[in-house]
Amino acid sequence: MFALTPAWAQDQGTPQALPAGDGLMGYYYRGANFDQLVLSRRDTTLDFDWNFRPPGPGLPNEHFSVRWTGWLLAPATGRFLLHARVDDGMRVWIDDELVLDEWRPQVVSDFTATVTLKQGTAHRLRVEYFQDILHTRAFLNWSPPDESNTDRRANARQPIPTRYLFSTDPGLTPVASVMVPPPAAPADTSRSAQLTQLQKGEDLTLPEVHFQRGQATLLPVAQAALNRLAAALQATPERRFEVQGHTDNMGEPELNRQLSQRRAEAVCRYLIARGVATSQLTPKGYGSTQPVADNADPAQRARNRRVVLHRL
Repeated sequence: MFALTPAWAQDQGTPQALPAGDGLMGYYYRGANFDQLVLSRRDTTLDFDWNFRPPGPGLPNEHFSVRWTGWLLAPATGRFLLHARVDDGMRVWIDDELVLDEWRPQVVSDFTATVTLKQGTAHRLRVEYFQDILHTRAFLNWSPPDESNTDRRANARQPIPTRYLFSTDPGLTPVASVMVPPPAAPADTSRSAQLTQLQKGEDLTLPEVHFQRGQATLLPVAQAALNRLAAALQATPERRFEVQGHTDNMGEPELNRQLSQRRAEAVCRYLIARGVATSQLTPKGYGSTQPVADNADPAQRARNRRVVLHRL
């Protein structure tokens, strides 16, 4: 898709020796909340405007969602600027950390997030998108470290090149290997292992637990993650946890605290309904009082909106 290699990639010898990527695996669902898996395919880049047409066979042209998974191979070390242009919602995870969260119906809008990547390292990448009504736009690009403003403007319309995107781990398996579609939500065995190893006083953030904006209603992708968490909790019935709700600092502090409390209670109710003992869980809303990122930076603010398990 690209006739020219950006100057920042040409200036470094190592990236030229890196394996060439094949894109990301895309899983296309009917429904805006990953309701029914219809289609899986490999997409070479994230640069889509379906222009009132369905994104693939068997899918509607509205009310659908997509999950792209794979690896991002960094050609340089430093802070990269991610740039998303989207209508309607998009979320991006790098190495299981939510770095961009703009999950709502909206007109075509631009968002940025800053991430630190290491040269030659394959970073896990997950991008989620949903389409509500009317226009469709799902685009993701990057600006590499130390890029001049001129280069940044020149690359603004180009998605992340295919050569840096991998559908399978480039360090473990060849990119041409057969890929099996995942279940409705990504596998989460590592989270179960982390829960087992969690010591008293330690925290475990649940990055897939999301709510409708300003509400305490769990989204379906959060329910899938909580189903796996419920099984892990039932396997260790002697352990006790505080389920913490946290928000950013946008809005009134007391309203944020109340919202975070309702969200923590919603998580507890969901887990208890799936067999977790009531005595294992204590909901607690902290509002915006315990930030883990700079609320003044919109690119980082989303990290403060989170649910955390704190072992008692």
